[in-house]
Amino acid sequence: MVRILVSKFGDIQSETIDSIYLIMEECYNRLEPHGLSLVDLYLFERSSALEAFLSQEYAKMGVTSSRFDEDFYAVHDAWRGIPRISVSVERIQSLPELTRAGVLRHEVGHSILHGSLQYYIFPIPHPLMEASERFDLPVQYLNDLLYLISIAVKDFEVTRLLHSGGYIEDQVAYVESVLEASEDDLAAWEIGKVKLQAKILCIVSRLKDFSCASALMSDQKLREKIRMKLTEAMNYFPEEVSTKILNIILKLPSSLQADTLGNVDEMTRIILEELVEPTLGRRESIPTG
Repeated sequence: MVRILVSKFGDIQSETIDSIYLIMEECYNRLEPHGLSLVDLYLFERSSALEAFLSQEYAKMGVTSSRFDEDFYAVHDAWRGIPRISVSVERIQSLPELTRAGVLRHEVGHSILHGSLQYYIFPIPHPLMEASERFDLPVQYLNDLLYLISIAVKDFEVTRLLHSGGYIEDQVAYVESVLEASEDDLAAWEIGKVKLQAKILCIVSRLKDFSCASALMSDQKLREKIRMKLTEAMNYFPEEVSTKILNIILKLPSSLQADTLGNVDEMTRIILEELVEPTLGRRESIPTG
C-alpha cells in the first residue's frame, strides 16, 4: 500500500482532492508489486503557483538544463529523495475526464519507475561528448539535449508500464492530447528551420510526446490508429523531417529495455545516428544562423 501525502497550495475543494487521490490510489494498487511505499502529492490551485514553485526548486537543486515543463498539467520529480507529483488543478480540470485520469496515471508511473534521484541526474554519454567536440556544441546545449532525451525515454517506459497494466483507453486519450502541436512547438520550428542546432532541439523536444505514442504502437490493435495520429501531429514538419522522426519512433519498442540508464544511452545513440550526424554533418554547406 502506497502512502500518499497530500499538500495543497490555494483553495482546492475536498471533492477535487478526493477524485485525484482515488485515481492515483487505484493505479498504485493495480500496478503492484512495485516496492514504492511513499509519495508526496502537491496540489496547486493555479498553474502560475506551480510554475513558480518549480522554478524555485530548479534553482535550489542547481538544475543545469533549461525549463521545458511550463505547459505541463502535472510533473514528477525526486529531487528531495522522495517521489513527488505536482499537479496544476487549474489545468487538469480543463481536461476531459478520461484524459485527466491518463495524466495522473502517467505521473504515478513515473513515481514507480523513476522515484529516486538517480533518474534525474544522468552522466553525459561518451558519444554525445564526442559529438560536442566535433560540432562545437555548448555545454548548456548538451545538458538540454540530454534532458530531453531522458524525459523521452522515461515517458516511453511509463506508457509501456501503464499499457502492460491494462490502462488502454486513458493512455490513448493522454497520447492524443499531447501529440497536438502547441503554439510554442510551432514557434520553435520557425526558428529551427534556419538554425541547425535549434532544429535538433526542437525535434527532440517533441520526442517526449511521440515516445508515448511509440510505446502504444506495440499493440497491434492500436498501431494504425496511433500511427495516423502521429502523422497528423507531424504535419507541420517537412516530409524529410517527419520521416526521420518516424524512423526514430519505430526503433524504440525493440531498442529500449528495462534499464533506464541503458535506455538513455541507446536513445542518445539513435538520436546521434538519425538526427545529429545527418543534420550537423552538413553544416559546412548550410549556414547555422
